Amino acid sequence: MPAGDARASAASAAPDLDGGPFVEFANKLRRAWELALFPPSVKVGLTPSDVVYQDGRMRLLHYRRPPTVTASHRPPLLCVYALINKPYILDLQPGLSVVETLLSRGLDVYLVDWGTPTVLDQDMRIHDYVNGYVDAAVRATREEAGGGPIHLLGYCMGGTFAAMYAALNPGALKTLSLLAAPLDFDTEASFLNVWAHAPGFDPWKIARTYRLIPPEFLNNAFQMLDPLRTNYLKFLTLLDRLDDRPFVENFLRMEMWNNDGIPMAGPTYAEFIDKGFQRNLLVQGRWTLDGDDRRIDLRRIDVPMATIVGLNDTLVPPESTERVLRHVRSKDVQRFEHPSGHIGLSTSRRTHADLWPRFADWVHAHDAPPTRGAARPAARAARPHQASGRGRPGPRRR
Repeated sequence: MPAGDARASAASAAPDLDGGPFVEFANKLRRAWELALFPPSVKVGLTPSDVVYQDGRMRLLHYRRPPTVTASHRPPLLCVYALINKPYILDLQPGLSVVETLLSRGLDVYLVDWGTPTVLDQDMRIHDYVNGYVDAAVRATREEAGGGPIHLLGYCMGGTFAAMYAALNPGALKTLSLLAAPLDFDTEASFLNVWAHAPGFDPWKIARTYRLIPPEFLNNAFQMLDPLRTNYLKFLTLLDRLDDRPFVENFLRMEMWNNDGIPMAGPTYAEFIDKGFQRNLLVQGRWTLDGDDRRIDLRRIDVPMATIVGLNDTLVPPESTERVLRHVRSKDVQRFEHPSGHIGLSTSRRTHADLWPRFADWVHAHDAPPTRGAARPAARAARPHQASGRGRPGPRRR
């Protein structure tokens, strides 16, 4: 082959360095590297709040009424999140905040912030959370809101706690809402249930080994539910949208939350796996909390109820939440569903445009304003959200 023809052939086979796929991919990698080295600063949990009760590491946040809301009566809603990650997933960013959406729709929103457990909390049991902290948060919310029953919303494991509390304390609530809450654990739609029944798996042995279950142990299990998406596909999407700054900032907020896990007390972890995933005692009416010999009887729940599920939830399948309606006495029930996953229920733009406004309307429809002239407890000064130290005295953990 003549030399000129060889050079022409080689040139035609070489990648187009002036703008072809190779250069495009190289530019993406360069921008990704720059993003990793110099990520934009992002903030979470920006909705203003006050700490109105505190016990140990648990704080009760009361979100301030936005200036755009002038309603004189706002139904009080207490949100109880899970113990695994931090609850600011419900207030991730302006425009994608469940708290913000519910406030804008005229609700008076409270949130339990569990804080970060230390070795001093390693012996905590579910009894301490349900009969201690949740009970204290309900009492403090009722006091702040005027003394009557309140609305309770539980998310994920917090929904399990909320259902347990409602069954043990009839009369304390106006409504009970369960958001992607594991209640009937007898489903193979989630690998968590399959893994919990693996031969030789002993959650109590794990609890004794760790004492305080590290967040990495829990996060690794959740990532294995959908390893392709959590370890590869989401980063591929990021690579394609590096020039979309709002997307990048939202991605970084989600990564901040994903990596901001908190440890869990060993006995709490072991009891939840043993009595929930392995023996499914709650819907059988056979779950008793260590330290409380009362059986949790879901038939004692007769308040209006709402279930909120993600149709693509791989962590808590919809049936795990919705089957609880077979075991309660509530006749006034509302089912909310959305084609999203476990976290998308609180962070998807579509849920904030559709689901959460409808949920707020449902709460309003099931709330009666307080009787005119009813006695209200004296108001107390609130502690700012950023303040340190213990909050004011209140109901104590039993």
